[in-house]
Amino acid sequence: MICGSAKTKRRQVAYVKNPQQTRDVTICRACGFVAIDELTADLYRGKTSIDEIPGAVVRAGTMERRGREFHMARLALRILGRPSSDVLVYGAGRSLDNHHIAKLPKVGHVAIGDIMNARDDMEFHDTNLPATRSFDIVIASEVIEHFRDPATDFPQLLQFVAGDGILICGTSLRGKGALSSQRYIFFADHTALYSPESLIRIAEANGMLIDFRSPKGVGPRKRYVILTKSPAVMRRVTSYFGYETLAPGENRRTPRGDLAD
Repeated sequence: MICGSAKTKRRQVAYVKNPQQTRDVTICRACGFVAIDELTADLYRGKTSIDEIPGAVVRAGTMERRGREFHMARLALRILGRPSSDVLVYGAGRSLDNHHIAKLPKVGHVAIGDIMNARDDMEFHDTNLPATRSFDIVIASEVIEHFRDPATDFPQLLQFVAGDGILICGTSLRGKGALSSQRYIFFADHTALYSPESLIRIAEANGMLIDFRSPKGVGPRKRYVILTKSPAVMRRVTSYFGYETLAPGENRRTPRGDLAD
């Protein structure tokens, strides 16, 4: 669990749209975090080829189409506003957005990180091991809901973020409605559903500042979770969204040539 509270409740939840689909969960009454029992063996660990990783989804970038990680990286670049920023795509999976990110103005070095080395198309960092370097920008799209032990897994992720850097995670947060209507907990390899309060506790425990922003073109509970140790960087986040209503999201109609920073 997240906050260490003993006020937890075990229950089985049936999906309202398909009552035959159930998940066993543990709910923290103190911070609202939902720990979801594993339904399958880990779908990612032990893979040695990109072809073995579960099939790509619409949000994932291909060589022909930019995906969500591209737009998250572009957001981070705009927020930081630096002449050059190094970028790590954490939990890249099958997404090839690292190639599109490398073409953006003001991008320096680009690398990918994951729990298994199934890629040979860019510098790779094993995220099971201590970080050998930090990055100005770390992008983790649809990663943190797969964490088995967030209290351990978040520090492992945060070690890759420079002291004046920024981490942007993409995930869906727990809504106020019944868990039975929140489809996120019924995905096969999802093991964590976060409330805003639980993520605030994680940020505080790791000396991070946190912000939540809604991206364009996705569901109502989807958020970009923005973390940084730097008050100056968080001021830039606040300033950016003082002008922009939503964070950028994937849009297949975006012209290939639109690489403006």
